[in-house]
Amino acid sequence: MDQKEKMTVIGIIPQYAKNSQNNVYANIKMPPVGLISILSQDYFSGFNVYAIDENNYKGPVDLRGMPDHNFLQKREPAKIAMFYGGMSNSIPRMYYLAKQYKNFGALTIAGGSHVDALPREALISGIDIVVHGEGEETIQELLKTIVENGKIRVDKEKLNSIKGISFLDNEEYIFTGKREPIKDLSLLNNPDLTLIKFLEKKMTTIPISKGRGCHYNCEFCAVNKQYGRFKSGSNEKVLEQIIKYSNLGHNSFFITDDNFAQNVPETIELCKMIGDYKKKFKKKIELIVQVRSEIANNDKLIHSMVYAGVKTICIGFESPINEELKAMNKGITSERLIQNSRKLSKYFDYILGMLIFGYPTFEDSKYKSTLTLDQKAKEYWRFIKKSKISIVQILTATPIPGTKLREKLENEKRILPIGWEYYDGLHLCYKPEKGVDGYDLQNIPRTLMKKWYRGNFINSALNSLNWANWTYYTFAFPIQFPIFYTKRFVHNLIERKREKGITEEKETLLPKRNIIYAPFVYAWGDIKKKWGSLAVKTYARGIVRRWYKEYEKSEYLVKFKNYFQKKNN
Repeated sequence: MDQKEKMTVIGIIPQYAKNSQNNVYANIKMPPVGLISILSQDYFSGFNVYAIDENNYKGPVDLRGMPDHNFLQKREPAKIAMFYGGMSNSIPRMYYLAKQYKNFGALTIAGGSHVDALPREALISGIDIVVHGEGEETIQELLKTIVENGKIRVDKEKLNSIKGISFLDNEEYIFTGKREPIKDLSLLNNPDLTLIKFLEKKMTTIPISKGRGCHYNCEFCAVNKQYGRFKSGSNEKVLEQIIKYSNLGHNSFFITDDNFAQNVPETIELCKMIGDYKKKFKKKIELIVQVRSEIANNDKLIHSMVYAGVKTICIGFESPINEELKAMNKGITSERLIQNSRKLSKYFDYILGMLIFGYPTFEDSKYKSTLTLDQKAKEYWRFIKKSKISIVQILTATPIPGTKLREKLENEKRILPIGWEYYDGLHLCYKPEKGVDGYDLQNIPRTLMKKWYRGNFINSALNSLNWANWTYYTFAFPIQFPIFYTKRFVHNLIERKREKGITEEKETLLPKRNIIYAPFVYAWGDIKKKWGSLAVKTYARGIVRRWYKEYEKSEYLVKFKNYFQKKNN
């Protein structure tokens, strides 16, 4: 074994800021796949490679209770430290660790949407090299250039020949130019999640990436700018990952594509493959996907997703106000969103509805709503109830680096000088337009979330764990089930008449059951859905309560009040 084979490379997913840890995403044990994908490629086969997810870590800790990287470095000294820099609210922690690893004598490399947009900031904060866009091909060239005879040798002239990176040369910022996108994602190895060591808990959901990029260009999103238009790998590669991890005991999978159905024919074919695998081997696989509400227009797509085991769909509704939807460049109306969501609620167990409250306008905005914040809050509440959303997430607009939204806010000098740790959608990070109260803009989304999950003061105080709801659902079961059965029976009769011309392919995906038996199955599913929704609300109620406590004692309030004066009432 030569020196190169002994060289250790560590991949680090930095911990979220403490103020962001009490939300649903921080409580889901699921790592981002980008960094793991890079570490899983063949060119790392001659290295000792492992990764640490600080958000799911059970290993030695330092005096602050954080992962002890001094111990990790003594245990297995890393000469290259690679960081995931995609989440702005974990960037302060990443910079802290980058400086620590530089002191260890390691070369520090970072990629992800944040550092991709702000490379100069990263390069003066402990990062030696920033990788822009996709990293698999770039890192391969980088390793060939910097690793020589088992040692790290950084030649700035040679670095200049590698497209898609940034670095400093005698304090001069160097960007080597944009790299062409990876043409065929199917040629890449699948991410090997077993590279992540010191896990505190078993991963609750396995992330799987099929494609990258997006055909849409929403103003607040950085995906299109970083990766360009959507492209995908093969369906076979996705199925390989599902088979691998289902055989390891996992049954929950999250397809990380920003829009699962951007290539509809491919998506239908993938769903059929997954459904056939489940059926053949009797696997209880459940999928979570991100989609646009427009999938409601394609019954064949919906049925294929149900066949594959899609239980939860995450939809970025963003706003119930048409002027704001136009300003965001969403390309849909509020009325259509409600119509689509109501239809989709009949097929999927849970709809996670993501909303942005009080979207900012600008001096040259073509579309501006005349509603007050209080009036908008009423519209949001009406929308949530009418659209039959199961899980609600209402955040403020976050000016993520690299987005058109941030660029506009910067042009009007409206970015608040607060830390990156508050870029989580839970904290207002910009000055609102004239006439909009900043205090209300910060607090109304929190109030709406609290109202949805905890109810009014009386319900929150007397029904803290939803015990009344659980009691009602238990004792009302004998009454509810016949009602659900009757509804499904009538619905079945109507559907049978409407779908006389059903295609053979559709029957294969969703075979018809006996006219008496089918309503029984679906009625039981409806009952379980109500119980599941109550379980989610009960769980989320605890998250909201903890977040309120953390928020009230955070340093953000002090910084916030430096800019906005709380109303007298």
